[in-house]
Amino acid sequence: SHECHDIFIQGVHCLHLKCCHAITMNTMRTVFLSHASFSLSLILLQELNGVNYLELYRVADLFHLPALEEAVVGFLVEHLSELRQNRQDEALQLPYRLLREVLKSDRLTSLSEEEIWKLLVLWLEHDYRYQYAEDLLQHVRYGLMDIPALHHLANSHPLVQSCPTAAALVDEALDYHHATFAQPLRQSSSTRPRFQSLTLYIAGGRKREVSRVRELRYFHPSAQENVRMGGGSNWSELAPMPTGRSHHCIAVMGNFLFVVGGEVEHATGRTCAVRTACRYDPRGNRWIEIAPMKACREHFVLGALGQYLYAVGGRNELRQVLPSVERYCPKRNKWMFVQPFDRSLSCHAGCVADDLLWVSGGVTNTAQYQNRLMVYDPEQVSIRQLNQAHRNI
Repeated sequence: SHECHDIFIQGVHCLHLKCCHAITMNTMRTVFLSHASFSLSLILLQELNGVNYLELYRVADLFHLPALEEAVVGFLVEHLSELRQNRQDEALQLPYRLLREVLKSDRLTSLSEEEIWKLLVLWLEHDYRYQYAEDLLQHVRYGLMDIPALHHLANSHPLVQSCPTAAALVDEALDYHHATFAQPLRQSSSTRPRFQSLTLYIAGGRKREVSRVRELRYFHPSAQENVRMGGGSNWSELAPMPTGRSHHCIAVMGNFLFVVGGEVEHATGRTCAVRTACRYDPRGNRWIEIAPMKACREHFVLGALGQYLYAVGGRNELRQVLPSVERYCPKRNKWMFVQPFDRSLSCHAGCVADDLLWVSGGVTNTAQYQNRLMVYDPEQVSIRQLNQAHRNI
């Protein structure tokens, strides 16, 4: 009726929709249903807790409330360890779709991958839910398990032996672990670390009381409001580097942290540039030494481009400024020289953008400050100079 139309149109005006005369009744129903769903989600989100999360998940599924469903998944990701320890029977009753979304989450950090596997096996065995095995087992990140655990799965676990997808993923993870130095190039969904947020690391350097430090620390944002950002309570220590160093360079490849070159202090108290390099794996909080560079370098630039690391310029152990550029191949664990600069350069700045390595400023071996901007293109194996910067840097 016209009366009914008028009532709906007044409601549409409240939602700031124009051209009401052209809006169909179906469109208006969709608008109001969407608005009602959003409001319902907001109300139910405030009530989400450890007692009602399963019931709210069923409500979200029944009324198609994606925001509420996502919130329930996040809640369970955060509390799965607690549920496994204190209410395992309840964990075994989790709906298949909810469990799958939890397993896919990068933020599932409260359990180790072995613990995730064991819980999943118990869930599949409960009420004989093996029809879900092929789908769920592929969301376990086997590359995050250690070699003994993988060997056990491959050789003696019936679920892996009866599930082709899981068997292939376990074999892939074993190959990944055996190719130690090539691991940054063999990243997949099975090796991607689970993490709560992007992480800021600091490695090495100098302190007042210590000449060179081995420390590796990471910054974790506090959930509390009005905290003193950067305070000591926001930094946590991880496994220290094999050797303390300063004036080194850091690059990230395949979620590995590479620390290369720099300056170390010998037992005699003398300091000098070094060739050594190491790699940190956040999956297991472990360091390994990798092949040393061809030349000792400090005050240089390091960048990850494609499948290689590039070390550019710097000063050697004799304080000589270098024009040379070398690249590291993880697959071969080997450094090799590539095309050098047209002049020696140290104390320059550099970054990777658009698959190119950009280098600016710096000081030459004749102590001349540079205002050049150069770019290295690995596809053309060339270094070219762009327009000069506005001033000497």
